[in-house]
Amino acid sequence: MKDNRFKIFTAVFILMFACYFYFAVENVQKSNENEKFDILSDAIKRSAVQCYAIEGFYPPDVEYLEKNYGLVVDYDRYVVNYSIFASNIMPDIEVYLK
Repeated sequence: MKDNRFKIFTAVFILMFACYFYFAVENVQKSNENEKFDILSDAIKRSAVQCYAIEGFYPPDVEYLEKNYGLVVDYDRYVVNYSIFASNIMPDIEVYLK
């Protein structure tokens, strides 16, 4: 009888540990996604400001930054809304996760 209780306790403990481990990994993955999202947003803004500092105008679109400033955007994961009003005014830059 004691042996069965020990086996049940061990099985429940292993199951709880596996669930804890699973949720911990999920949390790290979500945190990693948020970090990548923030890095991309900052990289686009920095590249636009760098373009303005070097060339005297904000780039007309994100493709210009990719071609001339080495910016890399993963369009399979993110949607970038880049709206420019004038070449001397900072564009509105919004990044969304697909």
